[in-house]
Amino acid sequence: MLSVAYNTAFFAILRERFLIWQTARVLILIALAITISSLPLGSWLAADGMPRLIVINVLFDGTIAFLGLFLRSLLEPGMIDRRLDRLLALQPLLLAATTPAMVINHCPPLYMALREAVLAGILILLSVSLAQAIRRGSRAARFQAAAWLCILAVSLTSLYDDIVLGRPFALLLYALFGSVALEMLLTSIGIGDRFMRLKRQHDDVRAQAIMLERVAYTDPMTGLENRRSLERQFAAHRPNAVAIVDIDHFKRINDRHGHDRGDDVIIAVAAALCSDEAFTVRLGGEEFALLLYGPSPLEKVDALLRELPDHVAQCVEGLDLPVTASAGIANVTPDMTVSAALKVADIRLYAAKAAGRNQLVGPIPTAIRPRVARRTYLWLGDPANVRLDMNQATLKNLRNTRRRRRSHRYLR
Repeated sequence: MLSVAYNTAFFAILRERFLIWQTARVLILIALAITISSLPLGSWLAADGMPRLIVINVLFDGTIAFLGLFLRSLLEPGMIDRRLDRLLALQPLLLAATTPAMVINHCPPLYMALREAVLAGILILLSVSLAQAIRRGSRAARFQAAAWLCILAVSLTSLYDDIVLGRPFALLLYALFGSVALEMLLTSIGIGDRFMRLKRQHDDVRAQAIMLERVAYTDPMTGLENRRSLERQFAAHRPNAVAIVDIDHFKRINDRHGHDRGDDVIIAVAAALCSDEAFTVRLGGEEFALLLYGPSPLEKVDALLRELPDHVAQCVEGLDLPVTASAGIANVTPDMTVSAALKVADIRLYAAKAAGRNQLVGPIPTAIRPRVARRTYLWLGDPANVRLDMNQATLKNLRNTRRRRRSHRYLR
């Protein structure tokens, strides 16, 4: 019963079929030991009755029938040929077809010869399978070969007595139970070894899956989450607002200082935009998105943008101009999708770019005033009716921006 508990505990972790077949074998062996003993089992299973003899022979064949199923599921993949694997799967059927030969009075010699041939074939099949698996480097096959060596020796002796000497092996039951006890011990050791290796494989696969998921949801340059992660986070925890932030004149930074320095700027900006009240992701290039959860998303983004130039200047040396960013913010309504929220924020980001950059375009007018001399605040209407509400100076700035576009000197 200790072996049953042992296999059950392992099966609860790995769900491997060889643990089921081994548990079935152990239970059959326990039933066989009880049936062969002199214990009273009721009038129907009297010690000298035919029903008890039938049960003993069926249980005996059951211990052999599960050997093939156990072995084919225990061995590592690819350790035996497909033909051998199919024959191991058919072993219980072949053996069951000859079981009646042991309980039929005056069994026909041809039928008995068929049974002996099937038993010999099973021994050969198990031996060949183990030999092939060992030759291919199976660690489980080595353990199982050691475990079955005594049983194979007893079985071969019994077949020799039956076929060659024409008489039954007198010490068959005693030798068989002794070899089975040794086999159970060695098989348990082999199962423990196989369990540890399978557990390591499962742990490696789980670690690889976690790594692949991390790669799929993480931007490799900055270490921030990416667009997939943003969509997942938006669905799981809806934010109060969404902001899109874009670095101003980033192409100019690449042209003047090189792409390596440009990458350093992106990494520094990513670090500057991280906050406890915002879920920050990199959408691509020099563009970032923030899911804002605090009570005052506009003030939070404003604070991040104000601190950004100093943070980048400390992290990236040799820049001739301060690095600034523009942003658009959209409040998230209960029925708004992530795509709709990003679209509204993107429209407001374009408005901030068109208004001269280093701007923050938000959805609702407030009493906030710019704390940086160059930054102004623009306000857009509801997402369903997006429009700019600007003064004459801002409209003039927009017209100048359009002229710069047409002259191909406009840099986003």
